[in-house]
Amino acid sequence: MADKSAQLRARGRLDDPVRLQALRATGLLDADSLSSLDRLTRMATRLVNAPVGLVSLVDADRQVFISAIGLDEPWASRGQTPLSHSFCQYVVTDQAPLVIADARADGRLCGNLAIPDLKVIAYAGFPLRTPEGQVLGSFCAIDGRPRQWTDDEVDILADLAAAAESEIALHVAHGELLLSSARMQTVLDTTQDAFVSMDHAGRMTTWNEAAQRLFGWSADEAIGRPATELMIPERFHDAHRAGLDRVRRTGKSDIAGRRVELTAVDRGGREFPIEMTMQMCLERGQPVFHAFMHDITDRRRLADQREHLLAQEQQQVRQLRELDRMKDDLVAVVSHELRNPIGVIRGYTELLIADPDLPDKLRGELAVIDRTSGRLTSLVDDLLDLARLDAGHDPIDPVPLHPAQLIRDAVQTHQVAAVARQLTLTCDIDPLPVIRTEARRLHQILDNLLSNAIKYTLPGGTVTVVATTAADRVVLTVTDTGIGVPAEQYPQLFDRFFRASTATGLGIKGTGLGLAVTKAIIEAHHGTITAGPGPDGGTRFTVTLPS
Repeated sequence: MADKSAQLRARGRLDDPVRLQALRATGLLDADSLSSLDRLTRMATRLVNAPVGLVSLVDADRQVFISAIGLDEPWASRGQTPLSHSFCQYVVTDQAPLVIADARADGRLCGNLAIPDLKVIAYAGFPLRTPEGQVLGSFCAIDGRPRQWTDDEVDILADLAAAAESEIALHVAHGELLLSSARMQTVLDTTQDAFVSMDHAGRMTTWNEAAQRLFGWSADEAIGRPATELMIPERFHDAHRAGLDRVRRTGKSDIAGRRVELTAVDRGGREFPIEMTMQMCLERGQPVFHAFMHDITDRRRLADQREHLLAQEQQQVRQLRELDRMKDDLVAVVSHELRNPIGVIRGYTELLIADPDLPDKLRGELAVIDRTSGRLTSLVDDLLDLARLDAGHDPIDPVPLHPAQLIRDAVQTHQVAAVARQLTLTCDIDPLPVIRTEARRLHQILDNLLSNAIKYTLPGGTVTVVATTAADRVVLTVTDTGIGVPAEQYPQLFDRFFRASTATGLGIKGTGLGLAVTKAIIEAHHGTITAGPGPDGGTRFTVTLPS
């Protein structure tokens, strides 16, 4: 008998993993008998006049009776047998009914222990299938004496087996529904958002723990009561009722599926803003509503604060722009008014210095005045340039010109200053295309960069000017081996009146306007200027101008 069971298992029927998974999914192997199945097996014994009726589920190594009528002890109490005592296993392996008049005369069944121990002589069993077609076991009638099963009896048992299949499927579906419902309830009970359901009349049908925390009403208090008594401020009651009436008439909701911000009220009468996402569906032809809600008081407060700060910031920006405009106007006016007096001072100073009879002491003092007024003139010129460029009152009037000679002239002009500082000033100019610029402004760019490089380079250093082309643009670099600029100060280098700490630390005089003017002129040409450390220390300025 054991050999036969092994052969059956080897055929992949009893221990088929898919079938066993379906069998265990029923939840019936260790459950109490089902009263609905007991009614069917009892009906089977009466209709076919058989002493025993069974619903047997066949596991890999046993059969379990989930309904048993007329079965002798101890098998009735045990509720199962090993497969050595099973005819039902053959219904599973054959996947077909098994109808036997006398098992003792059957070659496959004659050695089965169900004959002597359970008194099974005549047997009529029918497959119990899942909706997917897996055979779980057998619905069978048993007699302890030989009998010929009539066609009517076979048809009756087949019909009852089909009813048993349906009962098992309903049991499984009910179990899955309960499991799904339990999972959903767990989700709703643990979510941080309040979840409520409301029927077509506006009465609460679901109220989770988060809703209790949000509104102060327990589920027992809330279920069955209208929403107007639980969460809606009194001034909105009429609008709520009108909305419900409209949905009942039209079957449509304007807010279904949308996030909306509303005003709610809690048990203590405190009103607060909420965000709600609501869905509507029909149940038995009537609309029902399901909504998630959460308190947005903090979010609303932060939004109000953000709007207030934004308004303050915009006001400050307007004030700063106005101050900046006033400053530019003031600088332009002051610079213009200073230019003439400074010119007069320099003119009279030059006349006095030209007097051959002037005492040396007075000549030296006049030379100081001349140098100082010269610096003032440069400062005023820079301020006026910036004011005009910013205001657009000094537009660039470009004309085609060859930049190479202008660059050589500028380098040659600064050779005297470089020699005086014991510096080496060199230039390397590739063939350059014609560019559209204003010669005066290009000279101004070169003069500012070269004078800075010479001023901030210590004796024995070098200043190198290189001019090349790249992507239809002239690229000019001025590199020195001077005192350099701290890395964190490069972004500020072109700001007005900014001076690097390396320059101020050495007491080197300057206004901090030259590079700002240079940048403004270059950008007016649609060019760029950048600064960075040189390869041997110092600083490298890179200018690009379109050709």
